[in-house]
Amino acid sequence: MKEKAKEVLTDLVLLKSTSEDDSGPIVDYVSTRLKKLGLKPRYYGDKKHPAIVAQFGKGGVALSGHLDTVPHGTGWMHDDGEFEDWRLYGRGACDMKAGCAAMLLAAPEMVAANVPFALCFTTDEETTMIGAGAAAKDPALKKAPAIVVTEPTGFEIVVQEKGLLHLALSTKGVAAHASMPILGDNAITKMMALLAKTKDLQRIPKNPTAVMTMCVDTIKGGTRINVIPDECEVEIDIRYPPHLDTRSVLKLLRDRMGRDGYKIKILHELDPVGTDSKLPAVQTLKNTIGSKAKITSVPYATEMVMFKDTNKVLMVCGPGDPNICHCNDEWVDVREVAKAVDIYAEYCSRMTEG
Repeated sequence: MKEKAKEVLTDLVLLKSTSEDDSGPIVDYVSTRLKKLGLKPRYYGDKKHPAIVAQFGKGGVALSGHLDTVPHGTGWMHDDGEFEDWRLYGRGACDMKAGCAAMLLAAPEMVAANVPFALCFTTDEETTMIGAGAAAKDPALKKAPAIVVTEPTGFEIVVQEKGLLHLALSTKGVAAHASMPILGDNAITKMMALLAKTKDLQRIPKNPTAVMTMCVDTIKGGTRINVIPDECEVEIDIRYPPHLDTRSVLKLLRDRMGRDGYKIKILHELDPVGTDSKLPAVQTLKNTIGSKAKITSVPYATEMVMFKDTNKVLMVCGPGDPNICHCNDEWVDVREVAKAVDIYAEYCSRMTEG
């Protein structure tokens, strides 16, 4: 299985699949493997970046993963597909083609054992998650006793994710010659004053899963060094725990900044999502992995949130270290991918047996 894991994961890593790439080749690769098992893929969402759903039998667990990656970036010391000391390197190796490879390899094991299951593959998780939202309507996902997103967690079982709010904060001013600032109104200076009022919200907490975090991640303003800027905009990433929502987060900001002198535009938002850790489906996964498997929550969002209106039993569990995601020289241990194959096949079997 380790050699099979290396082969399939290498194939997936070498198929480029950022939002700028043609998703056709990687969709064809996955679809072909599914069809060879006698499964009939169903396609959802954007034709350029579709989601794929395939099922075997009825009433089986649904495994879900995304095939797309963030851009490659520069400064890498290893080539995509390079293999060394059980580590396979490449963009997407960990996030999350490892989980997808495990799903593809678990499928024939389950078909041979006559274990029902469903697989969902998406190609736009790193951008819009439209595919997962569309695929969530598939009967196989609605009726599944559990949906497991195979994102890298080091085989910890994630049952809760924070909410996400992306927004643009903008200020307006008046342009003037920099030698006569009295004639202008500096939009950047206004922005600095606003952000200073939110300093307490930007503090780095000891436990980021328990409290709200706020990060100012982009800034645009000014045209030339000798011109007073008349516009400034920052983009802010906010992650918040379940006791908050978009309205309460915006109130926190306005309580600090006041009500005037700026505009807020919501760019993207995702609700918090969680599953009761005491549910039999969660405990069965814990028992399948081993008694030491940790049930936990995370500060980031996955496609788990896109299934919350379809299915109430949602988890994230997969091979790889989440701290390696989106980094240079991204890698995953192929032995973990092989282990994931066994875990997914066994879990689906146990859930079928009740």
